[in-house]
Amino acid sequence: MTDTTPAPAPKGGFTHESTRNESFEWYTPPVIFESLGLEFDLDPCSPGAGKSFVPARKHYTIDDDGLASPWEGTVFMNPPYGAHTPVWMKKLAEHGDGIALVFARTDVRWFQDVAGGASMVCFVSGRIKFFKGNITEQGGTPGAGSMLVAFGEKSAKALLEADLGLCFVPAPGQ
Repeated sequence: MTDTTPAPAPKGGFTHESTRNESFEWYTPPVIFESLGLEFDLDPCSPGAGKSFVPARKHYTIDDDGLASPWEGTVFMNPPYGAHTPVWMKKLAEHGDGIALVFARTDVRWFQDVAGGASMVCFVSGRIKFFKGNITEQGGTPGAGSMLVAFGEKSAKALLEADLGLCFVPAPGQ
């Protein structure tokens, strides 16, 4: 289970936008990956080698342009939040194999457009304590809860077995 100790902080992975138009890099803590028990093939939203806990064989940084670069295998992404989230989620949905960590915002259009095609959605219990801009300083929590959205059977199974929160198999409307 994730640490649910409340701690005030701005929104939070990789160049997240705060409510004050500041930019922050908050990295996914290792407990998420330990719980998932997967090694990923790609992190398309990586801050760079040695700056992240994502157990991936390949990492794309902002300089590599993860959206324009080819995706192969199972992906883990903690995409830029805010206005950029929809394009990243659409790419993951089209790729069809991986897990995204995003705000639990079921009211936004991208969620309604993309989640119906997901294999599993998990609403993380409590608030995740992210690492703030490096891999040594933990403690920041975002201003909202988080969810993990899985595409593909392997990712959905790992998410369900991770015991990170309440999981659902989406049933898209007609």
